[in-house]
Amino acid sequence: MRVSYKYLGRYREIASVLVKYGFGFIVDKLNKDSVAGKIMTKAPKDDVKAMTTGQRLRRAFEELGPTYIKIGQIVSTRKDIFDDEIIEELSKLRDDVEPFDDTIAMGIIEEELGSSIEDVFSFISSKPIAAASIGQVYEGVLKDGKKVVIKVQRPGIDNIIKADISILKRISSNLDMFKKDWNIDIYELISEMEIQLIRELDYKFEAVNGMKLGSIFKHSREVVIPEIYNDYTTKKMLVMEKIEGICLSDIDKHNKTDYEKKAIVERGVKSFFRQVMTCGFFHADPHPGNIFIMDDDRIAYVDFGMIGIIDDRTLSYLNQLILSSTNKNIDKIIRILTDMNALPANNNDEMLRRDLLFLIHYYYDIPFDKLSIAEILDEVFRFMRNYRITLPSQLVILGKTMITLEGTARGLYEDFSVETIASSYLKYYRQEKLDLKRNLKNAKYNLDEYYYDLIRVPNQIKTILGILEKNNMKLDIGEFRSPKLEESIRKLMTLISMSITLAACIIGSSLILASSNIEKNATIRYVSISGFILSFIIGIVLIFMILKNNYKNR
Repeated sequence: MRVSYKYLGRYREIASVLVKYGFGFIVDKLNKDSVAGKIMTKAPKDDVKAMTTGQRLRRAFEELGPTYIKIGQIVSTRKDIFDDEIIEELSKLRDDVEPFDDTIAMGIIEEELGSSIEDVFSFISSKPIAAASIGQVYEGVLKDGKKVVIKVQRPGIDNIIKADISILKRISSNLDMFKKDWNIDIYELISEMEIQLIRELDYKFEAVNGMKLGSIFKHSREVVIPEIYNDYTTKKMLVMEKIEGICLSDIDKHNKTDYEKKAIVERGVKSFFRQVMTCGFFHADPHPGNIFIMDDDRIAYVDFGMIGIIDDRTLSYLNQLILSSTNKNIDKIIRILTDMNALPANNNDEMLRRDLLFLIHYYYDIPFDKLSIAEILDEVFRFMRNYRITLPSQLVILGKTMITLEGTARGLYEDFSVETIASSYLKYYRQEKLDLKRNLKNAKYNLDEYYYDLIRVPNQIKTILGILEKNNMKLDIGEFRSPKLEESIRKLMTLISMSITLAACIIGSSLILASSNIEKNATIRYVSISGFILSFIIGIVLIFMILKNNYKNR
């Protein structure tokens, strides 16, 4: 691994932390003319040895700073790749950090506004109400009296994250063992994380997400999305409406009855499926800190940094998988997974069929009040890891969001039942099937596709015929090995070689025998006779081999 000396100090820091927490084998793997070779490898301390892999990984991420905390949080959503123990530990990662200097924050606000604070705000809190690894939040009041919250990005955080991502991508190119042993492409995984982190560094992305959700619930009487003040929002600053209500994480401090809590849960589940089934765009982090309860019992979502998007085709696959599971149609499930390119090439169909049937039967007859979405999805993700099934990341994010949603619901209302989720899903599924406008739109889309194919196919045929006419067709076949085929070719080549040798001996001996010098030179006569004798021996052996092969074939 070639080292960029621009990040030399950071390389050393990362290597030291990895060694400290028992990941020295990664440093050894990277020890190819790199800075990693200059790190003194020491055995981890006893307290570190007593930790699980997940605990050591979490502690390492915490020590390495904001980039790794964010990466850990993203990894905690990938239950399709990592074991439950690692996911559980990384889910504990919190990016609560010490706030940076308020004077610097006010300077950033003025720089982003392009004017003085007093020109836009009549009040801004002197201290932040929250601080995270990427930014911190202040309360404020606009000149027109509207209460707002202001997110300000931490200075220099973009350079830190970009440097760490650059290092990680260089490191990942040497970690091919993960691809071979665990079917994890570390480089591809880091590239996905890079996209998400870069988006989180741009508050305009979060603003767009908030406005999109706002349009979904624009006329809702049950859900509130805070208004985004786009005129004051930039890449490093986000200004949005302040939600006046009870944070769901503080609900126990208020006297809410079980009936009220149940109504809140049902409202939240209903709003979630409206986002997924109707719009294909959903809030992907519905934990208690991101949900508020208004005075009129409406629920409000905040923090739109983590959003899930699911297209119609993937949603259709999901619906078919769910319906096939309820009907215990194993063959259809496998066909759908094949259509999604989710199954590996070397898949064992019989074992997959057997374990899939067992998985469905295990949960099929359990009453709703005994079911847990988290347990079911944990088992599904474990099944995927065992068989190296790769579902679209959209479905993985959706699954993780449902687990978070169930945890939030059960934390609020102890008697929460999966039946609430099932009934909401069925309601929106039926609405989708009976929605005339949506069906006409899909029909129009399908007609456009068919029309496009109708136009394209003749051109493709014309192109293929042109290639054939010019004799430019090339067939690229990947390397394959067939022991039986190789053995047959070897035998055939042996027979052909012996036949050619036999023919050469006979022709050569005949030419010598026909020579006029044969009576004058005894040596020429003996060579000719020897050629005929050799030809006779080769002929006998050749006949024997042909008969032997024919006997084996029979």
